Amino acid sequence: MTPLGQAKRAADTGPMRMLHAYAGTRDPLARHYTAEFVGSRFVDLFDREHPAGILDLGSGGGALSLAAARRWTAADIVTVDVDQQAGARICDSMRLVADRRHTHLQLDALDEDLPARLAHRSFDVALCNPPYLTLPWRQGFDRILSEAGLPREARRNPSPVAAETLFVAQILRMAGRRAEIGVIVPDGLVSGRRARSFRRSLLSRVSVSCVIQLPRRSFSGTDAQAHIVVFRNEPGGGGDIELARLGEDGLREPIRISWEAAENRMDHEFHLPRRTSGRSTFRLCDIGAEIVRGNLSSAEARSATQPVFHTTSFRKAPGASVELRSDFCADDRVGRRVARAGDILLARVDRNLHRKVCQVAAGSAILSDCVYAIRVPNRWKRAVLNALSSPSGSEALLKTSRGVGARMLSKADLLELELEVA
Repeated sequence: MTPLGQAKRAADTGPMRMLHAYAGTRDPLARHYTAEFVGSRFVDLFDREHPAGILDLGSGGGALSLAAARRWTAADIVTVDVDQQAGARICDSMRLVADRRHTHLQLDALDEDLPARLAHRSFDVALCNPPYLTLPWRQGFDRILSEAGLPREARRNPSPVAAETLFVAQILRMAGRRAEIGVIVPDGLVSGRRARSFRRSLLSRVSVSCVIQLPRRSFSGTDAQAHIVVFRNEPGGGGDIELARLGEDGLREPIRISWEAAENRMDHEFHLPRRTSGRSTFRLCDIGAEIVRGNLSSAEARSATQPVFHTTSFRKAPGASVELRSDFCADDRVGRRVARAGDILLARVDRNLHRKVCQVAAGSAILSDCVYAIRVPNRWKRAVLNALSSPSGSEALLKTSRGVGARMLSKADLLELELEVA
């Protein structure tokens, strides 16, 4: 049975307590605490029926460990977390379901000597929901990445480093041969351009079985975009990968993509086939489009004495025309990039960037660095504006944008976007 097939079966895991050490506040360790339906669905993605040992690295509140204890009732479970309060809570909770099978260690999950501290024990199932932050490079990180078997190109740029890449490497150091591993990772690792070399390395080093896109409200106190990646500790380098998205009623819209496509991006939303109307399409890169990104920061925008066009300046209706009040020179001498009459403006960074598009009818304004100005030949202006503001254009922007919190759209992706002729 495939991982997606196994996950579709009914699972009765019982009630799961939500544990949040910092309810209503920002977690100082940048942890996102897993919702109960995610924990139960998470463990159903694994094929392993009778694991002997399970590791939860950076266990936090313990939602994943509790789900694992309920599914695998004979397995020994080891949890590791640096936070003393979280450790006390998880021990209390696990005592109810896996008292004699659970061991908790208050240790730094990224300690380079962690395998030795765990007596070089080998685990056949590993779970992880790492914190979402970047870390300053420290000496032991190279050892963690090297002993995980990741190629050198994954270790070329040592500072700063994303925590989730180090957690994946640390788990691989302690995973047994053919062990199943599941990690909840931020959108950047799955879809970001900067993470492409790491995806390439990971896809060669392990056998990825499925990637599940989570709903944006899968964690307490945030709507961060994240994904579950499930893989085996065995060489990869070929074969299709299953993608799906998770709803409270189970997995939806499963599709398969090639290993090569996964290297580019592994997010389900991007690869899900678009609804098409049969109309002809075009790309901005094919019609001579110029894309100008503003260079005024949000802080500078707030203190600017001249008009600034920011993401909050868009009208509610996509495709509307706007008249800007200023008429200062469009090639602003202080070096600011300026919106001018005829420009099509599009949000570059925003949760709703797919709905924020307009055209400048008159006037000018300084562009914030969260806004693009798209400049195309006159004969294409109406077609581009209509395409970007149409339902199909909105869907295309949504699918192509990336990001853990606010969505982001790169200039390269925008130029390659397939748009329908209205």
